[in-house]
Amino acid sequence: MAYPYDDPEQLALANYLMTQAQPGQMGMSGRQAATMAGAMVPGTGLVDMLGLYPAPDAGFSPSLRQNIGKGEYMDALFQLLGAGGDVALATGVGAPVGMTMKSAAAAGKAKKVTKAAKAAGFDPVKLRTQYPETLPGVPAVDKKTGKEYIAKQNSAEALAVEKARKAAQKDIEKGNYTPMFDVEKRYYADPSKYNIQGNTLTDAIPAKADTVAKYEAMYNTPEARERLTAAFQKGNADPLARDWYAMGQLESEYIKRLGPDAGRQRFNEDFAQSMAATTGGADPTSNFLMGAFGNYQRGRGLPIPKNAYDMPYPIGGRYASGNMKMYDKVLVQGNPMTAKDQPKRFNFASDFLGDTSRATIDEQMMSGILPGVNAPIAGSYGVAENVVQQLAKQFGVPAANAQDVMWAGLKNVPGKPMIQHVNESIERTARITGQTPEEVLDAMIRNRAPMYSAAPIGLMGLMGYDQYGSQGAD
Repeated sequence: MAYPYDDPEQLALANYLMTQAQPGQMGMSGRQAATMAGAMVPGTGLVDMLGLYPAPDAGFSPSLRQNIGKGEYMDALFQLLGAGGDVALATGVGAPVGMTMKSAAAAGKAKKVTKAAKAAGFDPVKLRTQYPETLPGVPAVDKKTGKEYIAKQNSAEALAVEKARKAAQKDIEKGNYTPMFDVEKRYYADPSKYNIQGNTLTDAIPAKADTVAKYEAMYNTPEARERLTAAFQKGNADPLARDWYAMGQLESEYIKRLGPDAGRQRFNEDFAQSMAATTGGADPTSNFLMGAFGNYQRGRGLPIPKNAYDMPYPIGGRYASGNMKMYDKVLVQGNPMTAKDQPKRFNFASDFLGDTSRATIDEQMMSGILPGVNAPIAGSYGVAENVVQQLAKQFGVPAANAQDVMWAGLKNVPGKPMIQHVNESIERTARITGQTPEEVLDAMIRNRAPMYSAAPIGLMGLMGYDQYGSQGAD
């Protein structure tokens, strides 16, 4: 970051203060370091005394009068030193004394920022490259079933991060932030740039015609079509329910940073495939965070934990173990998902890559097709999907655009496109780690950095059965 300093001493001091944001030193964020360094600019001491200087975290710092009124006499002293330094600098002759006074004021404020970070219970700079500490699992008993299991135990650091997350999310929900991506301008990735092979409508159906007919009679009923039509009409009234899979804005950021070939490869692997691998029973945000964790481990050559209780905050969910097992199989071991063997996940990834001719049939969609059945019966996915395909043609929209709108209608919730989930995750991570949203996005794309959640920590402490259990099946 460049500063408008003419005096070499000022520039040297600014550069020194910026180095304090490195891990293992003061642990300041970019904004914090910038405000500390900016305090050396002539005139900012007087501005600070009037309450018009930016605060290290957000907003503006209290004025001299406000600090005295609150009993913050040390802060008031620092302001007087800074203002006195400005007066001395203005004389020309008193420049050395002025610089000394402003240096003392800046150093005092920097020490206070460091102390505040420690009081929060976590180091924001550390969390940019490492997840919170993970403690060993502890024995527990399921209150409903009486079954023994190993429960996740969250560290003090994880609990402190959760506290910061709550404060951040509360502010985000009020709309007090600028989203990284304009949701109203969302668009699809270009499917022609990806080698998508396979068709669930033909690959994921029974071999025998009479078996296909049996499932057709189960799924494609007048009642099912009526439920799905009503869901479509309800969801279609909400513009945010449409184009849920439109992720072209994120794809373009990968391309901008890594180039056309490497960018698309990484977008496919780190977003589309990782989301598809970890989608089992997960809400969109938990899904995104599990994928990001898998990317973090894979990017560093670290193993994928087999037990949910060994995964760091904020990774969790009903089927975290099974989802991470699938991630390991697909992205670490190199076994691609196919339309035949993982039809739901295959279509989910294809939709994110911009191929809207496919409909993803999940638990919510099955509630419209055949209530009480959470997933298409093994080998019959294509038959269930065909119900949505037929209705999509009737409505004159691509299959993915019929499915996303139906999903919102069946769920009876306001639309929230996937790009908005990414927006919120970027903003939460920025606030927790003390970075700008742009820095968070860059670190996610280039370095597969940690991302942080909107889910309360209680949801992250769910039981995690040994050796993946049987969780995460399509």
